[in-house]
Amino acid sequence: MTVTVELEPEVERTAAEQAKAEGVPLTEYVASVVREAIFKRQRVRQLAEKSFDEILQPFRDEVEASGISDEDLDSLFRQARREASQARRKQ
Repeated sequence: MTVTVELEPEVERTAAEQAKAEGVPLTEYVASVVREAIFKRQRVRQLAEKSFDEILQPFRDEVEASGISDEDLDSLFRQARREASQARRKQ
């Protein structure tokens, strides 16, 4: 399928630079960007249709299968928050 798209000069320039950096023709690069955007939007839409419980269920199943205690899981999250906070302060 062939589609003609009008791009703003800055967008076209940036796309051309990125295509060159990746070593692919501009048309191939633009097609890949469009494909990624379409699938990303589709995934976002699918997630938006799920409840928070449905989204978290795979994680809950993994935690249960691991046998980790609630206390250890809480400790793990506290440590991760501390590390993330420290990393943000260093920026």
